[in-house]
Amino acid sequence: MAVAPLNKFLTIAVPVAPGEQTIYKAPVGTSAIVLYAQVANVGIGQSYPTVTFSHRRTSVATRTLGNVRNNRIIKDGEIPPNDSLVLIDGRLVLERTALVSDSIVISGVQTGITTISNVEYDNTTGLTTVTTSIDHGLSVNDQITMAGIVFTCTGTYGITTSIFPSPQASFTVQNVVGVNTFETNTGIVNALPHTFAPSLHRFIRADKDAITVTSGSQLNNKIQVVKGTSYDSVTGILSVTASAPHNLSQGDFVSFTNESLSFKCSQDNFFKEKKYPRSTDPVSGINTDVKSVVGVNTFTVDVGVTTTGGLVGPLQMEFICSILENSNA
Repeated sequence: MAVAPLNKFLTIAVPVAPGEQTIYKAPVGTSAIVLYAQVANVGIGQSYPTVTFSHRRTSVATRTLGNVRNNRIIKDGEIPPNDSLVLIDGRLVLERTALVSDSIVISGVQTGITTISNVEYDNTTGLTTVTTSIDHGLSVNDQITMAGIVFTCTGTYGITTSIFPSPQASFTVQNVVGVNTFETNTGIVNALPHTFAPSLHRFIRADKDAITVTSGSQLNNKIQVVKGTSYDSVTGILSVTASAPHNLSQGDFVSFTNESLSFKCSQDNFFKEKKYPRSTDPVSGINTDVKSVVGVNTFTVDVGVTTTGGLVGPLQMEFICSILENSNA
């Protein structure tokens, strides 16, 4: 006997935080219909934030696994003070099949966003002390959003790395310690201390001839950097994977072409590509020695550590949507 499909209504309400957020992903064995979606300007004063809202289709098929197609529903839609922007007033169908996985994502642009340089979290009280790289401009009782904060946590499965807040939420400033430091409460996590870590980085691509050998037997050779390259922000070590044997030795020197390596980082939830090295980075315009040779195609160099991770800003936008799930399970 056939089982009747199970219908379930959901309401999702979250602040629009800095960077990009995946609002909802259709579960396995489920089709979903977004019935309505809007973003409201809840900021204090004359703020004019903007949002971009997209339907994202990710391939889960074997041959095209991970391929992504973003279909923008609205781009840089402006929300006037004390007003709202309707994103969907009808029906948007989301699928999860053996071939595709659909989701909806939103990103916002607003004023007052500040980079976080340190977070001290007390898991027994929830008290969270946030230090910013410049003046945060916040006052007691201000509502804020935060995004892309990396913590290492020691639990039953060993040391793991997580990005907070998850799920996204707004918080209230309880105390202003100084122009660069404030306190808020982000909730209790029993028996699980958290340690702040700088941003995580994911290698995306490299330009041709990104690295030039500047000493040794391979002088003036060009190195093509490929997938497998990684950067550890805590140690500052860049592990370079080359498309062919590099023939380098420890102590040889190389130089980087400025803005030739593209990464995404956790600070904005891996939203925008960023190019390195920048003109202000430690390895820009100098010869850098090879720290170690890992394999015929891999070597490491020290390009400098990252000390910041995460973003904080005043709460300016709230997103809400209604979803109908239909499951055949």
